Amino acid sequence: MLAQKRYDGALKACGARCRSVDGEAGPGDVLRMMVRAGEHCVALKYVHKFGQAAAFPPAQLVRASLQGDLSVRTAAMLLKYVPLFELSDAFPREAILERAAASGILVHELAGGKLVLKGRRRSDSASLPPGAAVPVKVGSAPN
Repeated sequence: MLAQKRYDGALKACGARCRSVDGEAGPGDVLRMMVRAGEHCVALKYVHKFGQAAAFPPAQLVRASLQGDLSVRTAAMLLKYVPLFELSDAFPREAILERAAASGILVHELAGGKLVLKGRRRSDSASLPPGAAVPVKVGSAPN
């Protein structure tokens, strides 16, 4: 998996106490590769899982994740991991929600404070004018 740069899948298969991901590289090595590849938000998840906050400062990963447009996955991970790393003072929830909305993500708050984040499908909405309804395929199951 590491040869194909599928870092997320490789780390997902490891337990929190594993020493080696593929027989050679440890979780810290894979996190380093992930950060170099620009996968800051996913790295944040595994920094928490493997307790690597000293080697990979979460605040720097969050700051890098906030650059550019946010995806639904990035916004959801930031909303989950910023409070876990106690970074809410530097990165308030409201500011992350505003950035998500500015990136075209619809945010719905449910009872109990839970959030539902929804983005547009890129392939369906790319050719449509703004505000147009996205066509839904009916009966598209393979024969």
